[in-house]
Amino acid sequence: MLALYALMVAMIRFSADGAGWDTALLIALAVTPLALWMGWLRRRLNEQAVEWGRRRARPWPEERRR
Repeated sequence: MLALYALMVAMIRFSADGAGWDTALLIALAVTPLALWMGWLRRRLNEQAVEWGRRRARPWPEERRR
């Protein structure tokens, strides 16, 4: 989580807008939990789709690489 926070700060600080360090730290403080939550949500939705049969856990036989 700390690495993601540092990455967000660096991205915001050195973006085209050139936000200051204090602004970048505050924005990253809000963005980091949101990014983690979105990753968790995507993983959970994919697991439910597999469980409900909407998505196959393994590829179709035609799509497998040999």
